[in-house]
Amino acid sequence: MTRLTSGVYGHEFDSKIGPFDLFCGQTRRDSLVHNGGWYNKYGEKLGWGDLNKKDLHRIKNNLQDDELFIILGERDSFWNFVEHLGTIGAMCKTNEKEQNPGVQYVAEKARYVIAKGKLMIHEDNYLSTLDWDKINTKQLLEIMK
Repeated sequence: MTRLTSGVYGHEFDSKIGPFDLFCGQTRRDSLVHNGGWYNKYGEKLGWGDLNKKDLHRIKNNLQDDELFIILGERDSFWNFVEHLGTIGAMCKTNEKEQNPGVQYVAEKARYVIAKGKLMIHEDNYLSTLDWDKINTKQLLEIMK
């Protein structure tokens, strides 16, 4: 049974430490991902925050065989769902899709994909100098099944 369920890391004002010692809204001085949204293979939002290389490798080394940890950028995981702006992001109102945008949306917007023992970059959405395997939307949809 998967540990990566919707909201496993809590929410901005009710954060909790979850798998891989991550928590919602975390910040990292040396982040590779800033305010990214974290998703499972079902297209459900797990949480959000900064991730550094140590975090990514800890996830990679501790995922279960049937799990994926998919990372979207801040715009695609939050701002695209804002219906009413607030003074700051935390005061914005988002639609119901923000927490569960679905498999197709997550596969199309993914930046990084982590599977057990493997770090991948979505070749359609992110340019990077990291020497990781590349994955595209069609391939990601296949492994999300």
